[in-house]
Formats: sequence, structure tokens, C-alpha cells
Amino acid sequence: MVLAAGLGTRLRPLTYKIPKPLMPLNSHRLIDCCLSYLASYEIKEVMINLYHLGHMIKEYVGDGSRYGLKVFYSEEPVILGTGGGIKNCEAFFGDKPFVGINADSLLSADLRAVTQKHFDTNASATMVLKKRSSNDLYEGVAVDENFFVTKVGGDGDYFYTGLQIIGPELLKILPPAGTVSCLIKDGYQKLLERQSRVAAFLYGGYFNDIGTPERYEQAKRDVASGIISDFGFRISDSG
Repeated sequence: MVLAAGLGTRLRPLTYKIPKPLMPLNSHRLIDCCLSYLASYEIKEVMINLYHLGHMIKEYVGDGSRYGLKVFYSEEPVILGTGGGIKNCEAFFGDKPFVGINADSLLSADLRAVTQKHFDTNASATMVLKKRSSNDLYEGVAVDENFFVTKVGGDGDYFYTGLQIIGPELLKILPPAGTVSCLIKDGYQKLLERQSRVAAFLYGGYFNDIGTPERYEQAKRDVASGIISDFGFRISDSG
């Protein structure tokens, strides 16, 4: 699932007329990175939730065939938040684990390795984490010596990148469909309160969440210089 419904408030005024997932990255768009990344790991079906200027995303991405994907959409009449957006698609995912990723997360974690860790640890969910530096403003995530998450929010040596494996327990614990909810507060923190296992996959590669105009400009430079060329944009010429 690709979370793409956000308002992109920190990038305003750029996002008043264009949704954040469609922000240009040189000759591509931000969502091209995300969908191409998923396709490169042989994922075939993707659900995208939509709210802010969602019709533009739907028109741009279409049925997903130019990425080698089959894309479905969940259009939200009111924005449901990260938890509510996922819960709204519960029938689509059923009782099988699935990949979740923020549309604005630029990273190149080995998704096969992430998935393998999820199943090897028999976790209820797996979060892809990156080491937190003194300059990072992200909420901290704490892990134990066996690399299971012990706390999400507040202090912690790592931060959440927006990439995860969501198991059925996490999906079920979220508030009912149609309810506004937060994946962290209403999902992960509830899982930890129940002492369910949340695995931590530690990632040391490139990351940018395009969270500020400065980070957006940095991402454009990084694409131009080839720093993040391993996304391997798998988009047909007709796109």
C-alpha cells in the first residue's frame, strides 16, 4: 500500500496546486520513485489512498501498467490519517501481510531482506528504521538487543522511514474503517502495549522524506547526480 493522501503542508505553497506525490524530480515525479521501487521487487498489485488533489494522482498513475503494476485506489471523502487510510483497505488485503510505504519516502532498502526478516521473526509487523543523528527532528524509535521495537515516539536511537510490513494483527487493531486514526498511535503503540512483536530492520542507505523545501531541493540534486539512481525507474516510454 502506498500512502498518498496527505496535504503536504510543509511544502506549501508548492502543494496548493499539485499533490506532494506528483512533485517533479527532474524528468520524473516523486510517486514514480515509489512505484518503480515496488515493481523492482516483483510486487504486482498496489493500493493507493487518495485525498488531496487525488484525481491528479489517479490520472497520472492510471492503471499502473506502465510500471508493470496493477494499481487500485481508495478515495477518501475526508482524510482518514495514516491508520484510517490503511484500515479503509482492509478487505483488499485480507489476512495476509503486505508492504506499506509512504509516497514521499525515498529509500532503497532491500525489500526482499525486509520481508524475509518479517517472516523469520514471526513478527506482527516490521518497521524499517534508520539511525537517528543529533540533527534529526524525527520521533525516536527504541529497539532491544534482539532488534525488536520497544518504543515508538519520544527518545530512541532510530527513526521510522515510512517503509514497513503490516501483518493482520496490526490491521485488526486499528479503529474501525471510516475512522480517522494514526498508524503510530493507534496501531504500533497499541501492538507494543499488548507485547506483540514488532521487528526492526535497520537500514543504512539513502533516505529523504521530502519533508521540507530544502529536502525537496536536495532530492532533485540527488536524482540529477545519480545518488539515488538505484530506484531504476521502470516506466514505459508511453508514460
